Amino acid sequence: VCSKMPRNGRRMSEREGVTLWNPHIQDMEEDVLYHLSLGSGSHDLRQMFGDIKYVCMGGTPHRMKVFAEYMVKALGYTLPTGTCLNDISAKSHRYAMYKVGPVLSISHGMGIPSASILLHEIIKLMYHAGVKDPIFFRIGTCGGIGLEP
Repeated sequence: VCSKMPRNGRRMSEREGVTLWNPHIQDMEEDVLYHLSLGSGSHDLRQMFGDIKYVCMGGTPHRMKVFAEYMVKALGYTLPTGTCLNDISAKSHRYAMYKVGPVLSISHGMGIPSASILLHEIIKLMYHAGVKDPIFFRIGTCGGIGLEP
């Protein structure tokens, strides 16, 4: 972990992967990712999420569970008998998050405020997990002004 000063004078926190603009984050005893029901002190985030390559986000919890189920089949994963996909953030009652190998499938709710909160915490999660160059996707629908349905 290092803290470096870019040309604009703002300090950054950097680990092996994701860079954060908060130079004090590495000094925190625990960073609570409240809306995800995770924490850097209460969970082994490197072990849980260190292999993430893709973060796929969509509006509804149901859509992202269906996407995670699709990824299980597409990646050829076999869930152990008697188990099913687990909503990692179920205790937060805000977002739904599923992990299938290197893919994180997570709902962001509706609108920019909800997506902004999610992105803030997911980027910090990637930082704490030591993820290198995660690719973010948004999956879903969007409206268009003046376009025929």
